[in-house]
Amino acid sequence: MQNQREMRLPKKITPDRIRDSIVQVFFTSDIPFDPLIGYLYSYLQEKGYSYTNRPIPPKSDLSVTNVQATNVFEVNLLPQHLFFNEDVKILLNQNGSIIFNCLNEYIGWERYEAVIKEVLGFLYEKEVLSGFTRIGIRYISEFPNISIEDHLNVSLNIEKLDATLQSRNFRTEWLHGQDKLIIQFASKLPINAIVTDSGMDVEFVSLIDVDVIRENLAIYDMDSLMKNINEAHKLQKSSFFCMLKEEFLQTLNPEY
Repeated sequence: MQNQREMRLPKKITPDRIRDSIVQVFFTSDIPFDPLIGYLYSYLQEKGYSYTNRPIPPKSDLSVTNVQATNVFEVNLLPQHLFFNEDVKILLNQNGSIIFNCLNEYIGWERYEAVIKEVLGFLYEKEVLSGFTRIGIRYISEFPNISIEDHLNVSLNIEKLDATLQSRNFRTEWLHGQDKLIIQFASKLPINAIVTDSGMDVEFVSLIDVDVIRENLAIYDMDSLMKNINEAHKLQKSSFFCMLKEEFLQTLNPEY
């Protein structure tokens, strides 16, 4: 892949390809789980969020429920206490974590980071949360009717195999400093032929899944937390773009 230090990262591509933009923060707290729900409920209700204990349907017609053989890309977001507005959904987990995800269209990192900082900052200021131990940033991008392996700076060939490869799934893990970097992609996953809102007839979809995990943390202030979240997000973003061949990237209308 292209050297991440040398690559100029786009601010956005059009159309947006992000299907899931998951930010998960594990915390410590001296408060039992049920009162913690109450603190979050009271605060988010004032901010205009709604509450549900039921799953929210995926934003995309090309959801994993329509894709065959995509277990590797399943995201465990079974909601127990889920808050949402028109932009973002927030899940409070009993495993001691809060999960953020954009609900419909990706709102851009500047706005998204502001939401994360506001919510976690409130809970920390009220001493509901006492510290932070782990951060996960996971973005999943989808490419309808695109055989993605043709456009990656990754070569996957099986020599001496006399067969026609119809689809590919690939997963690898690296250690990048203090971060664990997990990259997965699936190419040409067949789906039932559908037509999207844009009128596109979709017969298959490719996915790129980039997950950055920063763990064994002992963070006790918001400035350090947001610094770590931003660093993990930057690694996720640079890892995604450095996988794409330059000629393919230009077809995605990058804006710098």
